[in-house]
Amino acid sequence: MDLLQHLEEFATSATRVEEEPTSNDLLRWQRLFGYSAPDALDAIAEIRNNINGPKLSDEQWDLLKVGKEAEGYDRETYEHQLHLWSTKSSARLRPSHLMRSRDTATYIFQLGRPFKDIEALQRAVGVSAELRRGQGEEGETTDFACVDSAAKLAIEDWLMTHSPPITHPPTFIRLSLASKDLSDTSSHPTLGIESSLPQHRAHEASHSFAPAQLEYPVWYFFYGTLMDPHTLQGCISTADLPVMTSATITGGTLRTWGRKYKALVDGPPTGEVDGYAYRVESSEQEEYLRFRETDVYEVVRCRVALHGGGEGGHQEKVQGLTFRFKCQDMLDVD
Repeated sequence: MDLLQHLEEFATSATRVEEEPTSNDLLRWQRLFGYSAPDALDAIAEIRNNINGPKLSDEQWDLLKVGKEAEGYDRETYEHQLHLWSTKSSARLRPSHLMRSRDTATYIFQLGRPFKDIEALQRAVGVSAELRRGQGEEGETTDFACVDSAAKLAIEDWLMTHSPPITHPPTFIRLSLASKDLSDTSSHPTLGIESSLPQHRAHEASHSFAPAQLEYPVWYFFYGTLMDPHTLQGCISTADLPVMTSATITGGTLRTWGRKYKALVDGPPTGEVDGYAYRVESSEQEEYLRFRETDVYEVVRCRVALHGGGEGGHQEKVQGLTFRFKCQDMLDVD
């Protein structure tokens, strides 16, 4: 490579550092490497800021481009894949930011080889897993193992060190959806308050907290793109355009992450956020919403004020749910 070509490719790499990742970038990195959205942002920043890292020349990429793009790669993600393959112990030694406890993703893989059932998996690797049943590629009933991120790493370690080598390792599918874990003994989690404190717990056995984990229909408050009924309709696949109600919640404030995505976080008790509310009818509709928001958000309880139409319209207050952003270190600096 002559000096001029080297300088040109150095300038190309430097230009990439200035670019903000797009939503398509994030989706590609998540799909190829199983990263959460925050981890994908970290990995993209790492490769773009590491100008001296492994890079393909223009000639090399021209030779590989057609085949690799058919596999879902672009130049940047394939350079990252080469880096993982070249790292000692292969992809098993991942960047430290991918090992953080904030990765609360869930993964599934089809049972068969080398783990014929959950018991065989537990005996071999010593991790817990949940059995899920679904349909295989030909419509047959198939067993899947559902594991958390720590168990996935342990399984991959076992596969890499197993002798003889495993020729057909399982393929992990990442389930990136907003977490939902509503307590039935306290108001936890609730927007704007430390709801795990004793004063927010039930003082009588008969006391219940609303909404409950499996309560439907349930009011959801939206503050971003889901305020648009057409966007919401496409997300939850309803035949009719959803009827939404102007609403306000308290205890929160809006921030941004990734320079453009809205993030609802805890705010002062008097802090108000305006948006729209919709009555979610089923767990299926809710699951569509949770997959759309991904695991950088969590479902929390909130107090929703529904605004009536017209001048002097009445206001109804209901207990509802919303999506709170949970990755504080990913928030943009105001």
